[in-house]
Amino acid sequence: MTFDSLTFVVFFIAVVALFNLPGLSWSLRKHFLLGASFVFYGAWNPPFLLLLIDSATMDC
Repeated sequence: MTFDSLTFVVFFIAVVALFNLPGLSWSLRKHFLLGASFVFYGAWNPPFLLLLIDSATMDC
């Protein structure tokens, strides 16, 4: 998924809309944004997604 594709625009609008839902705690918003980042990165290059998840797990 590239930044200039229609798929990215739809994905971005959906993520922003869900992120800004009222009543969500900050912790839930952070986890949602992390999951959306994994989906975005995985759409670009799925084999490197395991490396990203491993890195994020070690940093937490």
